[in-house]
Amino acid sequence: MIKYLTDLLGKPVFDPDGSRVARVLDAAAQRTGRLPTLSALFVKGRHREGWIPIESAEIGLDGVRLRAPLNQIAPYEPGPKDLRLQRDILDKQIVDVHDYRVVRVNDVRLAAGAGDRYCVVGVDASLRAVLRRAGLSGPVEALARKLGRPLQSNLISWDDVETYEPASAGGGRIRLKVPHEKIARLHPADIADIVEQLSPQQRAEVLNALDVEKAADTIEEMEDEEAAAVMETLEQEKAADILEEMDPDEAADVLGDLSDERSEELLEHMQPEEAADVKELLAYGEETAGGLMTTEFIAIPEKLSVGETIQRLRELSPRAETIYYIYVVDEDDRLVGVISLRDLIVSDPNTPISEVMVRNVFCARTSDPPDEVAQLISRYNLLALPVVDEDHVLQGIITVDDMIERLVPPERRRRLPQLTVDSE
Repeated sequence: MIKYLTDLLGKPVFDPDGSRVARVLDAAAQRTGRLPTLSALFVKGRHREGWIPIESAEIGLDGVRLRAPLNQIAPYEPGPKDLRLQRDILDKQIVDVHDYRVVRVNDVRLAAGAGDRYCVVGVDASLRAVLRRAGLSGPVEALARKLGRPLQSNLISWDDVETYEPASAGGGRIRLKVPHEKIARLHPADIADIVEQLSPQQRAEVLNALDVEKAADTIEEMEDEEAAAVMETLEQEKAADILEEMDPDEAADVLGDLSDERSEELLEHMQPEEAADVKELLAYGEETAGGLMTTEFIAIPEKLSVGETIQRLRELSPRAETIYYIYVVDEDDRLVGVISLRDLIVSDPNTPISEVMVRNVFCARTSDPPDEVAQLISRYNLLALPVVDEDHVLQGIITVDDMIERLVPPERRRRLPQLTVDSE
């Protein structure tokens, strides 16, 4: 019984009378269940070349024996559910969604399923598969064992892969299948790990296949320059929708790395309110507190009570990362106080917010350099730092996550736990 696709490719095909009439060049597997099942073989002989149904053949170690003469077997026409293993999988790239990486398929693992029909159970991305195909597996593995460096297998279960397929039968370009159910179920940080290993066009195709919220979260996990490269290739409407879903400061960082023309195009396609927030941030220098801040924060009038403030929060339904603190402003939007979410919840609902807020608020000015911002956040153990202009009008906040993005390398940053909002 064969174990790998390359054991099957090149095998002779025999008529029932034992005469050799063709050889196997490819195999198709139908994606009707959890594991694709062999549905057809592509054979080439002197008098015939084409697909034949798997039911007409019996696969053995010495070759393929037909149940009827080759010239009497009705041709098989692969449909949309048929995956051509040699053309579409072998020597192509797949996404290993278990280890979050892109690998090259050196062989396809087969196993007998129900009714002795072969199924695709995995792919082999190891050096051993390359050596096996070259007929060098035995001697090289023996030498490696003698040296105390045995070759490692790298068999990836079919459940853990997302395949690529050619854009056209004759084209050399590879594109990701749509939909990408397996990739879409991953955490955005893990999707970003995968996307960054792909070509720009392939990256765009992954983002196009995700819903807007997941795509935005994935873009935010990428480095700004790489995210900008993806945005350059996306259609305007899709790119604009993603930018609208992103935090304004993250969107501004990405747009800042785009060409001026592309940046203007995307801003024009965004909703006016979201575009205005991003334009405001783009006006600040990159190496300033204004360039680091987000305009998503909660500010309330000082005349409200604790109960009215809690009701206001319910109405606003703010994002978790913007609700570390609630900022209090006067009638001219000048910052006058701050209260933590915890202190707000435990206070009497009838108490005026001005009586429970902290008046001595640590803050940065829009023109302050990032190192001063980092010092304030670190020295006073803050989860967020408000940013004001020269008139002390509240302009935005800088979260500790924003500073982590600036100070910690991306490959380490993605593995850090997300901060919660129950701190003071």
